[in-house]
Amino acid sequence: RAEVVEALEAAYPPLLRDAGIGGTANVWLFIDKDGTVGRVQIQQASGHPALDDAALAVARTMRFTPARNGDDPVPVWVAFPITFRTR
Repeated sequence: RAEVVEALEAAYPPLLRDAGIGGTANVWLFIDKDGTVGRVQIQQASGHPALDDAALAVARTMRFTPARNGDDPVPVWVAFPITFRTR
């Protein structure tokens, strides 16, 4: 979790952050059998292309517990919102 928070702060475009512009991009993540993010794509844009690019960068840093079908790890697609907020 701490790594994702750091990635959010690092990826937030400074011009948008300084202007008080935030938003949420809904991202599709393909999670491999080992829990790593293999592919990412925007499901629903935030309305700011720079935030969407930042959300994809953050998504690539995420790690998950692998999904399972019974006892076997399986790859899955999941939707995940990534939100940038000004403080």
